[in-house]
Order: sequence, then C-alpha cells, then structure tokens
Amino acid sequence: MSQLMKPEEPRNWAELPPELISLILLRLNSIEILENAQKVCRSWRRVCKDPSMWRKIDMHNDGDLGSMGYDLEIMCRHAVDRSQGGLLEIYLWYFGTDELLNYIADRFFLSLSHF
Repeated sequence: MSQLMKPEEPRNWAELPPELISLILLRLNSIEILENAQKVCRSWRRVCKDPSMWRKIDMHNDGDLGSMGYDLEIMCRHAVDRSQGGLLEIYLWYFGTDELLNYIADRFFLSLSHF
C-alpha cells in the first residue's frame, strides 16, 4: 500500500450530531423508524423520541398486513403519542379504524387545549 493511501477508519454512526441523525431519519417512513432506526444505538433512539421527528407521520406499507410481524394501529398510536401534539400531517396506508381516527383527533384537540 502506498503512503498516500491509508486504510479508512470505520465510522461510528453513534457519534453523528443529532441534527445529522435527524436529517437521515426524515428520509425513512414512520414504520422504518419505529421498527429499525430507533434500535441502532442510544443516540439514534434519543433523536427518534424527539417530538419534532413526528410532525409528519407516514405509515406507508405495501398493504399485505397479514405478513407483518407488528400491529400498524398500535404503531400509529405510538407515533401520534411521540408527536406530543405537534402532528401536522399523517398518512395511513391500507389500514385505519374509526377508533384510530378518533384517537388521532382526540390527541389533536387535547393539544389545542394547552394553548
């Protein structure tokens, strides 16, 4: 190996600044964040819990709800709770019950009562 080429050191993804982690996570949908990204490391989990990450909730899925190992309605409620009243947009794909929509609306109106 020449002197000009040094072996590249592995990156420690846990040491990224929270602002950069947030930009990365905003490219994922809410299911990917809840099922995968928040499990990467503590710093990623901390960013995933920030209410600003949940202003937009995108529950995009392929519609094959039977093959999923998780309950989208429970995940959606969890995401709505994480928004702490800051939810501005929500996208539900191939699922959603009256109870879920009422839950979302109740959280929205509850957040308005704090102003």
